[in-house]
Amino acid sequence: MSKTGAAFSVRFLRNGDQVAIVRNIINKDGLGKALFQVVDPTSGVVSPDWTDASEQPIIQLSVRSSAGYPSQIKSVVWAYNGTELNFTLNANNWVTASNDNRFMARINGAYYELKIVANLASKSEVANKQISYNVEYVSNGFSDTIQGSADVLIQISGSDSHIVQITTDRVELDADNPTATLTAVSMYGTENVAVGSNGYTLKWYQDGVEISGQTSAVLNVTRDMVTGGSLFIAKLFLNGNAVAQDSQRISDIADEYQIQYTPTDAGSNYVGVGHNASYILSMTKNGITYAGTVNYVWEIYNSIGVNTGSGTGSSVIVKPENAIVSIRDGSGNVTGEYYSDCDVQVTATF
Repeated sequence: MSKTGAAFSVRFLRNGDQVAIVRNIINKDGLGKALFQVVDPTSGVVSPDWTDASEQPIIQLSVRSSAGYPSQIKSVVWAYNGTELNFTLNANNWVTASNDNRFMARINGAYYELKIVANLASKSEVANKQISYNVEYVSNGFSDTIQGSADVLIQISGSDSHIVQITTDRVELDADNPTATLTAVSMYGTENVAVGSNGYTLKWYQDGVEISGQTSAVLNVTRDMVTGGSLFIAKLFLNGNAVAQDSQRISDIADEYQIQYTPTDAGSNYVGVGHNASYILSMTKNGITYAGTVNYVWEIYNSIGVNTGSGTGSSVIVKPENAIVSIRDGSGNVTGEYYSDCDVQVTATF
């Protein structure tokens, strides 16, 4: 028996082809960056300071066809907390949104990029924010749109809570890019956490299984580690108790076997309050539908890598409760919750 895997969020299906948004969050040097700020509620001081060019995060978008068709973005509509950002793009030159000077955008070759150039957190802005994008693309002669979003996490300084954010230089591996470097950035309130001191330790997990010997803040993921796609989780411990975690999908887009995940209808590719997402799984070999028997096992994770559901078979249902993220204080007590994207990790045996 052989195995392959895939990890996916919401995807779009067009004429037997899946077109996916590839999103990287980087800094000006192309290194992984986190959408996370801490604010002092008294002084208003924010960390990291996004007015500093070296700290400014860039959301970088491209599109990819699972069937290998030439695909490119035609346009992107960016929005912050539901308000559309207005840009008059000028090729690869950064331009400022006419209605919000905290954001700049440009077209960088095959990538559409949004840069945050001012702090989003302040004394009066202490709740999480969301940046959404509506991408118009063309693939194999067909034009359509696909949507996505990225959460900006904001934490109050001095709050009794921990947070972990995984940054990565890439989310897809292939022959030209065989390694992704995952870095777990850990904080307690406004203070950086030093893994390996003061009772703090870190463990990495791949598809729910602990990776033996990987306890530093940096994990190098190679193609040999990923079959199709995997979900990696960094979990922070204090004196042996888990206090925070985050997750990151990594896919090997050059594997011979690929799992396809097809929405059952046009309205089933998203999950929301009162609305389920529904997918049918299938597998291809070198782009052609695999004719043999395939057994599927799948797990659902919320946006920080907590397992919120599981099942077997080719039908996957993602419910609103699978998308809930609980906010916990330093003692592990739930102090609130919010909805965010889900990841589905699929393993196929054939």
